[in-house]
Amino acid sequence: MKRRKKKRYAVVLAVSAVAIIYFGFVLFFTKHYFFNTIINGENYSAISLNNVQNRILDTSSDYVLEISGRDQLTDTITSADIALRMEAGDAFTDIIGEQNAFKWPVSIFRKSEYTVDTLVTYSKEELERKIDTLCFFKSENIRQPQNAYLSEYTEDGFQIVPEDKGTVPIREKIYDTVEDAVQMLAATVDLDEKGCYKDAPVASANSALKKQCEQLNHMTGVEITYTFGDEVEVLDGNTIKDWLVMENDTLDVDPALVREYVNALSRKYDTWGRKREFQTTNGETITIAEGAYGWWMNRPEETEAIVELIRSGKSEERTPIYHAQAAQYGENDIGDSYVEIDLTNQHLWVYEDGVLVEETDFVSGNVSRGYNTPVGIYGITYKERNTTLRGANYASKVSYWMPFNGNVGMHDASWRSSFGADIYLRNGSHGCVNLPPKKAEAVYQYVEKGEPVIVYGGQTSVPKPETSEEPETVMDPEEAAFTELTQEQQIQLLIEAGLLNPDGTPAQLPQETPSQVPQENPAENVPQIPQGIPQEGLAQPPQEVPPQVSQENPAENVPQIPQSIPQEGLPEQPQNTTEM
Repeated sequence: MKRRKKKRYAVVLAVSAVAIIYFGFVLFFTKHYFFNTIINGENYSAISLNNVQNRILDTSSDYVLEISGRDQLTDTITSADIALRMEAGDAFTDIIGEQNAFKWPVSIFRKSEYTVDTLVTYSKEELERKIDTLCFFKSENIRQPQNAYLSEYTEDGFQIVPEDKGTVPIREKIYDTVEDAVQMLAATVDLDEKGCYKDAPVASANSALKKQCEQLNHMTGVEITYTFGDEVEVLDGNTIKDWLVMENDTLDVDPALVREYVNALSRKYDTWGRKREFQTTNGETITIAEGAYGWWMNRPEETEAIVELIRSGKSEERTPIYHAQAAQYGENDIGDSYVEIDLTNQHLWVYEDGVLVEETDFVSGNVSRGYNTPVGIYGITYKERNTTLRGANYASKVSYWMPFNGNVGMHDASWRSSFGADIYLRNGSHGCVNLPPKKAEAVYQYVEKGEPVIVYGGQTSVPKPETSEEPETVMDPEEAAFTELTQEQQIQLLIEAGLLNPDGTPAQLPQETPSQVPQENPAENVPQIPQGIPQEGLAQPPQEVPPQVSQENPAENVPQIPQSIPQEGLPEQPQNTTEM
């Protein structure tokens, strides 16, 4: 019985103790914060409401605001600088009022967090004065912002240089930002993050700047390579960059500057109309200044082609567009395959790859009548089989026609029985080089369009006879044969030649027309006669005329146009009119 009473007594005591403790804490938490109470990030566990104010006051005396800005500048504001004081507001009291003291055991296991406004008082005038003294406003710390821009051209092209944000503070913005931080009792504030500085108007991300950079690199990324024999010319961004202009907010290339580049190329590598040293078959070195042969760049078209390549951003290995081309590049643009015509000795040689493959005597233009075959260097215009050469008083069929200077060319002359010597002085052709038929066939097989023809020598006048007697007139073989015919045979021959109609009336002769280059591939045709040569009834020349060569610095000169190339009848297509 006694044991049972003792056991009951112990239980009562234990319950009583627990009850005392429980209710003791109930009473305690009527004026204290629960366990695990966090206010504004601070632990207020078991803190009484009376101690809150003291704690806040202690905190206010230690308050420091750290302010950071651009260029790693920093400064501070303390509570003493601005007479700052903090007081607990009603919100602190309300938290305790919301606590149910009888539920205090729950707080042991559960955190309660609160954010409340602390009543902060400070001197606004002192705050403004303090802000004015911050390092961010000192002149030595202020740097004006700079826009992002495009770099100079480098081997990597153009780049966007980032903007310099500078360190120009916005005073009003800083006032508001710092004051907000003080009111919140913030420990730090970043002025750059809060937008308290002026920024550069044009940043790296600017769309217009990016577009311009892309366009510049698109055009300057072009590389055009020219090969002139052993010489190589490379056009790339180092040059192109200086040609670019902005028009109506659009990047473009200046054609005038491109044309200057093309002009320089032409002056350097064109050979049209320049003097050339030539070693004849007889071993004599001669200088030839006349003719219509060589490299002649089509400057307008080549300029346009380059402009379009740059605009499109396309690179290529390129051959210039030419009015006329030579056999090869370099000082010896004649090459090793050519026709050599010696008017003095009335002899012709054909070379292929430096090897003599054919030679023959010939008869050139009649000197006594002023039909001299023009000297100089020319290129075979084209070659044609079985055509009729027509002039003012003749129409002759030839089997092999090889013009090289307008209406002057090489062809077979079946009406002649002899060639060479001095026949040409008084009984020569109308300007053409008359060849024996078999030799004309051989020459025809070797020569090709554009192949050089070098003509030199010859007499320009017929020597006067030593006696006072009039020299015997030597009639053209064709004319001599004609006079030996009967009148009826003569008439029939004239009808066949197209000079008479079948009824015996004079035929209407076709007007002399320009020489026509076969039109199978007009784009490949080389201009026959350069502009500026006064010629009656000649083919229209290219529209671009090389200026005259100055002899002071031949290496930089533009080819000179031959000033006088005798021309007579012109070949027709399919019937040719030419000097026989």
